[in-house]
Amino acid sequence: MKIVIIGGGTAGWMTAAYLAKYRGGKNITVIESDKIPIIGVGESVTPHLAHFFNEIGIKEHDWMLKTAAVYKYANRFLNWKDNKGEYEYFSFNYTVPENNFLKDITVNRSHLDFSDKVNENRSIDYLAYHCTNGSFKRFDQYFNPQFHYMEKNVAPFHNNEHLLNQPFSHSQHINAELAAKYIKEQIALPSGVTHIVDKVVDVKSKGDVVSEIKLESGKIITGDLFVDCSGFHKALISKLGWKDIPYHNHVIDSAFVCQTDYVNPKEEMVNYSQTIAEPYGWRFKLGLYHRMGNGYVYSSKHVSDYIIEDYLKKLLNKDKVKQIKWKPSKLEKFGSGNVAAVGLSCGFIEPLEANALYEVVTSIKRLNKVLDKPILDFSTYNKKMNYTIDDIADFILVHYTMSNRQDTFFWKDMKELGVKLKHKDLIIEKINHINNSMKSSVVGYTTYPDYMWMQLAVSWGLDIPKRNLNKDIIQLSKLHFEYFENKHNMISNLVENNYEWHKKNIFKMEPGEWKKQYVDRL
Repeated sequence: MKIVIIGGGTAGWMTAAYLAKYRGGKNITVIESDKIPIIGVGESVTPHLAHFFNEIGIKEHDWMLKTAAVYKYANRFLNWKDNKGEYEYFSFNYTVPENNFLKDITVNRSHLDFSDKVNENRSIDYLAYHCTNGSFKRFDQYFNPQFHYMEKNVAPFHNNEHLLNQPFSHSQHINAELAAKYIKEQIALPSGVTHIVDKVVDVKSKGDVVSEIKLESGKIITGDLFVDCSGFHKALISKLGWKDIPYHNHVIDSAFVCQTDYVNPKEEMVNYSQTIAEPYGWRFKLGLYHRMGNGYVYSSKHVSDYIIEDYLKKLLNKDKVKQIKWKPSKLEKFGSGNVAAVGLSCGFIEPLEANALYEVVTSIKRLNKVLDKPILDFSTYNKKMNYTIDDIADFILVHYTMSNRQDTFFWKDMKELGVKLKHKDLIIEKINHINNSMKSSVVGYTTYPDYMWMQLAVSWGLDIPKRNLNKDIIQLSKLHFEYFENKHNMISNLVENNYEWHKKNIFKMEPGEWKKQYVDRL
């Protein structure tokens, strides 16, 4: 099959590299324009990305070195519930069945152990019980083994061995553009992928079956499958007239972003994403090895652009910040005829909860499964992509609508919307939905499995329906959670500072030296 990928960037080169691994690279062509700027999908990602890179044969410390990536163990939400300095780490840990409390090893040893039995009692049901009954004050402290390492900003490694060894227990902050370049040069091109720098100007098709595309240079490209990886530009599918479905309830549609240098990386380069609630949206701080990424994501319906721009400039002491605009939406269909959308071409809500690169990874893997069959059939692809993006939209929105903040009309409007849409009921439904089980999360239905919905419910103070829990396991689970919390509290005192560990074990040079070698010379 001759595969033509429209758009380079992270999505395009990840698609090319992955399909080259399973389909061979000699029949794959990537067409990207040097006249359309690449929109980075952000620098905070989920564990799915590292697993994806591992699958295509990239060594973790090598790609981290070449892309300024550092380990990330959670997304830390500040001032989201009451705006009184409260915070919560949404980290990477996994729900296990009630029966695991009886086992010698209680954690899942691989993703094959994950369950989809959402109607049976789970570890999160017992932890929610202990939190609501006052035994534990925090969900994150007792659920996440990463908690104390983040509180102390230390690296959970001993003798260079990762101490958090259950599956999908860590993620990264990455430079998306450097990651695209790395995959292109290290995997895609050596696999035989053809690279054309040009722009699509015309498409010849019958319905959704494309026979050829015409490039600005006059060159004609034919293929059997055309994949649109051009993000917001939708360079191919826009010419086919594919419709967007807007998410009208999502008012976050703008951002100003800026990069800053570290003053003291030992303190500033923390091992989590910083997500800070603001009067008209939220602000992020994401550390790479050599710099910090900053931004204010907001609703343009509630505040003027220049107010946010001025605020961020003063906060960061910068003369210039970059603006990004979008319309929260998804495609009506994600694959049809011999055309498929991948990544941001499928749709985009907003950057909260590091969803963009997950969307890239899961759409690529689903597309690869479509190609296992002799005839292109996108019915399952469309069904799963539709659920995934709707689920992202739902999870993002409840962060706002369940907040108690009332300091601006933005937060007041969000609160009213949550009541109107019965979001409390939605959250309980998601906690117990089979598509949000751990097993469903691994196969790509959702990046937000049941434990994340439960954590938001507990942390934002919702009433959770009581389950018929086993009395003996109530006590046993309490001992279990306390033991692991104490264990990691102790171990976190024995390991190195996050920045120092990265410098010694991955980068082996100062951030300024790294920048000169891997960024400035390019």
